[in-house]
Amino acid sequence: MKTIKYSILIFLMIFSWIACDVDYEDNPNEPSVPPTSGLFNNATKVIIDASRDEWFEGRFTLPTMQYWAQVNYTEEDRYQYRPGLPDTWSTFYRALENYRLIIQYNTDEATKNDVLAYGPNEGQIAVARIMLAYTFNLMADTFGDIPYYSYGTENPDFQALNVNEVLAPKYAQQKDIYLDILNELKAAAAQLGSVSGQHLNGGDAIYFGDLSKWQKFANSLRMRIAVKLLGTSEAATAMQHINEAKTNAFTSNADNAALSYEANDTNASPFYKAYYVDNRTDFAVAYPFVRLLKGEDLTTTNPKANPFSGLTDPRLPVYVAPNGLGNHVGMPYGVESAIAPTFKWWSLPGTAILDASFNVPLMDYAEVEFILSELNGWDQTHYENGVKASIEKWNPDADATAYVATLPPASEETVLTQKYIALYMQSHAAWTEYRRTGYPQFLIMPGESYTVDVQTEDGMKTFDYEFIPLVDTDDIPTRVTYPGEEANINGENLKEATSRINGGDEITSKLWWDVN
Repeated sequence: MKTIKYSILIFLMIFSWIACDVDYEDNPNEPSVPPTSGLFNNATKVIIDASRDEWFEGRFTLPTMQYWAQVNYTEEDRYQYRPGLPDTWSTFYRALENYRLIIQYNTDEATKNDVLAYGPNEGQIAVARIMLAYTFNLMADTFGDIPYYSYGTENPDFQALNVNEVLAPKYAQQKDIYLDILNELKAAAAQLGSVSGQHLNGGDAIYFGDLSKWQKFANSLRMRIAVKLLGTSEAATAMQHINEAKTNAFTSNADNAALSYEANDTNASPFYKAYYVDNRTDFAVAYPFVRLLKGEDLTTTNPKANPFSGLTDPRLPVYVAPNGLGNHVGMPYGVESAIAPTFKWWSLPGTAILDASFNVPLMDYAEVEFILSELNGWDQTHYENGVKASIEKWNPDADATAYVATLPPASEETVLTQKYIALYMQSHAAWTEYRRTGYPQFLIMPGESYTVDVQTEDGMKTFDYEFIPLVDTDDIPTRVTYPGEEANINGENLKEATSRINGGDEITSKLWWDVN
């Protein structure tokens, strides 16, 4: 793919500053190998920045899942996604090339000894495979069929990241991608077992070199992906992966996978930069999510029952900041851009969420417990463990045990709605869960009307709203359309991939595993 090829070259040029203090051999017969720790650090930060910034998450997945709502320009809240959204596509491929290079340098006999300073070869390869799996899963969950690369599988349709030979890679089919990702994670976990007790040296801002934590992440991610396939023809294979992976998955919050940012403007978290560096206070916490956390039904005119009615969630003061009057109030969702600014009493995300050193989560222990609850017939113990783990992560001073004791029993609705609450700031994963399960059922659907009663400086006021989407749909979008530039640079393969989509290249077309 020409654009990917050129972008990769530019990306590596940009990367060169990382290695500027490394002395390379003057002998032209000796390979010049960049520090693989720098390759890994750069790629991981680029991927998390791109998928958790004000564009991809702030204007796409967070509002789509009604965690947040925009306070001025609400077109994305109503599903009119900007053409720039698919720019994340090329950003991901640029970063993914760095993981492939890490594998190359650790397998090539001419370079593998040169990079041992950054950790054991098998460990570096395994961690690169895990991040490849994480990112390709996110991309497939977003678009569907995509150009795909695999280290461990020879498949003629896996042509991505092979720019020296393939400029226009095929789009691999989702079934093949997901099954290979599961196998890659299994193999990566096994590789990490072979270097038990060893560490990576530098470049890892997720687990800081602890390969035993990476092994647990590989298995937990394997569970997340496999449970998504249980409604497909590959259910038996998916269940086998789950049964294998659960024996060494996350067991506490100490295992959580999160990228650490720094308390400075240069390496600050994406939303700190959006709010405090770029002064983009465009997002407030959405009305339905605040009502859910406060234990209140949606509205009197749209009386969707809160499954945790009467219970104030201990995560509320962490997730949501009080407004100027000291109240937690959500921004009305799905409001027209011309009307949105007239509602001025919304709450910002909590200060911890917008902190410069916020640890951006990739996956938490709580999710593993919710998966286990589901797989064991909505098991009560795993349900309670998941809720406790989430509360203890977000608000360790709260009495999680006391709150859990007041919850209604485990059921499909309670487990999956608590999972939704726990997936705050992992909104892409929550979007996948909604498409897979149909939960939570507390969201405002296109075409629905609702009333908001709010305390203002002049007393209580009532506002009436209707969610009118800007596309023809009665549900949440199920995918994102392919980038427009693909038609010019990879048209034939794009055409073939689009022909396989039931419903065409539309945001309402379902992915292969979306059988709900």
